[in-house]
Amino acid sequence: MTDCPLVFVEWEDSAQPIPYWQHLSDFEAKPVVKCVSVGWLIHDEKDMKAIAPNMGGMENEYNAQVSGVIRIPARCITKITKLKEPKLSSAVSL
Repeated sequence: MTDCPLVFVEWEDSAQPIPYWQHLSDFEAKPVVKCVSVGWLIHDEKDMKAIAPNMGGMENEYNAQVSGVIRIPARCITKITKLKEPKLSSAVSL
C-alpha cells in the first residue's frame, strides 16, 4: 500500500463565488480565506495534493477506500505538518 501520512494542512482559498448581480462600482475585494484540513495525504505531487479525512476497508490493503477527499492546488498550501498517527486496532497498518 502507498504511504499515506496523516497530515495537518494550512492553505488559502478564494472563498465562495458571489452568487448575485452587483454593480462593478460596488465590488469590494475581500482577503483570501485561511483554511485548515486534516487527513491522510493520498496524493502528493508538485502541482496538487489530495487528503482524505476518512478511510475504510483497512482489513485488506486491496480493499482500502477513502471518502471526503479534498484536492488542494500546491501553490495554495502554506504549510503541511505530519501528525503522529495512533496505532490502528485489528487493521492493516498504513
